[in-house]
Amino acid sequence: MSDRMPHHIPFAKIGFHTLNVLILLVTCWSCAPSETTETAPPQAQPETPPAEIKPEKTVEITLTLSDAEGFKEILAKQNGKVVLVDFWASWCIPCVKDFHHTVEWNQKYAGQGLSVISVSMDESDAETQKAVLKFLEKEDAQFTNILATAADDQVPMETFDIDGDALPHYRIYDRTGKLIKKFSFADPDKQFTQADIETALQEALKQKPE
Repeated sequence: MSDRMPHHIPFAKIGFHTLNVLILLVTCWSCAPSETTETAPPQAQPETPPAEIKPEKTVEITLTLSDAEGFKEILAKQNGKVVLVDFWASWCIPCVKDFHHTVEWNQKYAGQGLSVISVSMDESDAETQKAVLKFLEKEDAQFTNILATAADDQVPMETFDIDGDALPHYRIYDRTGKLIKKFSFADPDKQFTQADIETALQEALKQKPE
């Protein structure tokens, strides 16, 4: 028998070498980065802030027609409170210009016992009533609002005792219903400012209810 290796050995070597190459290729292929089909999670969208909610009006703004006697009855119902009455008209420029002060005083001093009444000296026809009410709504006049009336043979300026038929005209009543202060443009020597009215209100409010 010959000592030479069988002839199939070279083929085994070749097969072993080929197997190593295949393993190397498989290993390299598995190391290569693979493509992924996963998508990035969607980013959270910022929350939309809620729409601003405006507070509702706490009091319905109305306009009541009343003559001088009816006004006295309304005034009498305010017993125990300091009352500010603002007589005004839509055609009175200073009245319209300063009306916001009346609204501010109502908001500022209502908690201290102030009651506000506005009395429009405008005409009482339907169209004018709508215009007056629109102005009061615009100014947020959340208090008693009257449009002065009178019999056919009378004039509201006279029946409501407006000095010199001049506007603006303010009155302050104490907690007992007594008229304690009046601000009128009828006397040019007694001019007043809105600060004068507020000071008078503050003094009246110091009076404690009995």
